Amino acid sequence: MSNIIIIYDTEATCWAKADGKTSSWWSEDWQEPEIIQIAALKLDARNFNQVAAPFNVLIKPSINPTLSPYCTKLTSITDAQLAKDGVSFKDAALAFQHYCGGETPLSYGDDHRYLNYNRDDLYGLSIPPFIGQDLRPLFMAIDPATQHINSGRLAAHFGLNAKIQEHYALEDCRSIQAALKHFQNHPELLSYFKRPSP
Repeated sequence: MSNIIIIYDTEATCWAKADGKTSSWWSEDWQEPEIIQIAALKLDARNFNQVAAPFNVLIKPSINPTLSPYCTKLTSITDAQLAKDGVSFKDAALAFQHYCGGETPLSYGDDHRYLNYNRDDLYGLSIPPFIGQDLRPLFMAIDPATQHINSGRLAAHFGLNAKIQEHYALEDCRSIQAALKHFQNHPELLSYFKRPSP
């Protein structure tokens, strides 16, 4: 088994309910979860230290090309940033798959399902499908309360001194990394990553 793991996170277009404060969860027919950011960290599975430059790509949405105020406030991503630095979903997807280099990436949630929804249902792309593993069951085995915690709040939930900009994908990856490092010798992690006890 490789000692390298990839943890990743995504952000998508989103809108608020009528109250302007809570997510609509794409409840309107015209609302689609277009991926607008993919970020990842390449880590050593023995200590969860970063071993390569991070991956961080912004993506221009095309179905709803203008971000909602709620989305910008939540993610800190702006239309101006997307216009300047954003690429197509296809280019981002292929670059991410190249970064993974054949390793199955790990997310805190079923992000690969949303990536495949973009690939198949939204854009109909002829590129390899996304595979992935969800780390939530691992953390729920350590602390069931994480069932209600998102990736960006994971480090704070465990009382770790990590300054995380929640809902920005690269920062959410760093939150996951901090939690993994904190529990690196926990029996659940040792078993999950097939490492011997220290």
